[in-house]
Amino acid sequence: MGNKLDKIVAAYRIATQYPALTSARILDCSKTSVSVQSVWIQRVLERQAKTRFRQTIFSNYKTYTSVSPPTDITNELISAYSKSNKHFCVVREVESGKEIKQYLEVWTDCSLVKNYDLSALDVHGKIYADAEFGTLEWSPDETKIVYIAEKKVPKSEPFYKQKSKASADKDGVNNDTVPGKEYDWSQDWGEQLVGKITPVLVVCDIKTDSIDVLQNIPNNVNPATATWIPDGNGVVAIGYTITPRKLGLIYCTNRPSHVFSLTLSGEYTILSSDSKQLSVKSPIFNKSGTKLVWLERLADGPHHSCFKLMCCNWSTKEITTVVDFDNKILQVDNEQLPFYGLYNQTIPSRSWLNDDKIIVLSTPQGGSIHTFAIDTESKDIHYLPITKPFHESVSVLDVFNDVLICYKSSLNKPGQLFAIKITSMFEGYNFSNISIHEISPSHSLPNSDNFVVEHGYTLYNKPTTIFYGPKDSNCPLIIWPHGGPHSASLDSFIADAAFFIQIGFAVLFINYRGSIGLGKDYVESLLGNIGDADVKDVYNAVQSNPSWSNRKLLLYGGSHGGFLVTHLSGQYPNIFKAVSTRNPCIDLLSLFGTSDLPDWNITEGGNNYSEVDSLANSKEILMKLADCSPCKNVHKVQAPTLLLLGEKDLRVPPSQGLAYYHLLKKHGVTARVLMYNDCHPLSTVSADMDSSINTALWFKKYSSDVSE
Repeated sequence: MGNKLDKIVAAYRIATQYPALTSARILDCSKTSVSVQSVWIQRVLERQAKTRFRQTIFSNYKTYTSVSPPTDITNELISAYSKSNKHFCVVREVESGKEIKQYLEVWTDCSLVKNYDLSALDVHGKIYADAEFGTLEWSPDETKIVYIAEKKVPKSEPFYKQKSKASADKDGVNNDTVPGKEYDWSQDWGEQLVGKITPVLVVCDIKTDSIDVLQNIPNNVNPATATWIPDGNGVVAIGYTITPRKLGLIYCTNRPSHVFSLTLSGEYTILSSDSKQLSVKSPIFNKSGTKLVWLERLADGPHHSCFKLMCCNWSTKEITTVVDFDNKILQVDNEQLPFYGLYNQTIPSRSWLNDDKIIVLSTPQGGSIHTFAIDTESKDIHYLPITKPFHESVSVLDVFNDVLICYKSSLNKPGQLFAIKITSMFEGYNFSNISIHEISPSHSLPNSDNFVVEHGYTLYNKPTTIFYGPKDSNCPLIIWPHGGPHSASLDSFIADAAFFIQIGFAVLFINYRGSIGLGKDYVESLLGNIGDADVKDVYNAVQSNPSWSNRKLLLYGGSHGGFLVTHLSGQYPNIFKAVSTRNPCIDLLSLFGTSDLPDWNITEGGNNYSEVDSLANSKEILMKLADCSPCKNVHKVQAPTLLLLGEKDLRVPPSQGLAYYHLLKKHGVTARVLMYNDCHPLSTVSADMDSSINTALWFKKYSSDVSE
């Protein structure tokens, strides 16, 4: 056992050694060279932590060199360059005794010229750096910085607190302490956004050293993702409407929101139409400031779905739809490629080609991430053939002077940075004639030539399955349905998948009904059918291919993927050898009152959340949720089940998995619980390592012919 365990641990170290890209920016480029600064994140197993580092690379489009060694920036929260790259600002977190303090630094000409102690200035709370709200951007004239932070909360104390005579004499004089408010509860934005309660827009003027919170945003609106308006006299941002309550925001693009502008003098204007019925994301201006684009979909409904791309003429405020929900067929190098719509949640802040009317963005498409150039005037959509065959995933990160910085990876190949040169001609751009240049090292997994990645049109004549595993082998097959359910399995590098392949398994990913990247109708076809249609899709996909179905089958999935694998082990008890599941949805009745996403069960069950006050008032909904739940089939389960739970999970509380564990034990099923000090994704280094290796051992034990 010891030798086998050593090999498994060694395989995990190998699969998780590759850094993952978080951002990249072109510092300078011409027809002959490009300079790119990138930020990466990497697991450090010895420290049980992740490290972030910055690296600058110079390329002449033939070869590339690292300008400086990687620089650790783990304590940098968020950073931004000014338009000219002359100025650089960063929010840094520094431990000071028992307190973690935040500083806003301003660097010019390689020198620290400003350093604001935000804790001491006490204008606001902690600065936001998450993907939902985080903002840090220089004004066009490079004299101001806008960011989003938590609103300052008045200090509180008990109703009775003994005070010295000196402090008593000061009572009532500039005293912002409020008695009896110390236990007031305020709702935050839920899973992975704990403590994010009341965001405010803040402007720092580096000329006057003033830091001011912008006023006149309605009390029921929380600002997010701000950008400066062209004249620098205000900002455009997303406003999330919080009536009657906040629903969990991460992974959800269906929250009522609108695009608004706010001048520095306090003039608040809604720009998007019918704001109560819409959800918006990622407003950005073109380079000249004549166009403002954003992503838009209907609020409510599935938590993630297809977006429209909207364009606002900044001078007239006229709004047009550039890309609608309908599917299209694109002609690419004498091949026809389906276009299933836009599903990306963000657009890079610099996305425009030099003509200032074509925007470049990436989006999931049928099991991969593809990159497109979209003309906001003609509305033409051009596929960029950066990879062939069309299966690897390519994401654009930055666009400058008709050069794209892209990140490409596949299940069998860790990520790599590329510079893409777009060819311009007198009549426009030639998108079929692009030049591709690697600007970061190429990494390969050990024995990668022995593994294959195969995409299949297994369900509904759509690209719905991805097989990854050894060639010509009948090794055990891990069935791995994605979570969501409105997300997708993609042909991009997943360290844990690579780990399983290295130790002798194969993996099958299935984009069942409800998955994104295959059309808006495909997403919405699952509503009212969870626990049935999605389960059948996964099962039918496996059974469609004898080279899959005749293997020893294992189940692995988290969240809604956990919902599916526990359903599968209950509905088809003789098929699967073992189950490992992360924070699975087990009982939709109890989940309604305990999740930060109470609308999820109601919507997926086929009902309208806004019309439901309490499950006790609707016998029909009660019965529907009970019928959808995996726990209804627990008495049929035979497969040994490993439950991986996060005690801080607000999306699917650990009570779900614990209740399932007790039911399994009641019916004599072998079961084990691992409880981590983590939230929903179990993404800390310690939780991921322990859960992955324990899963591997679990699968090895129960797929072996001889009990180990």
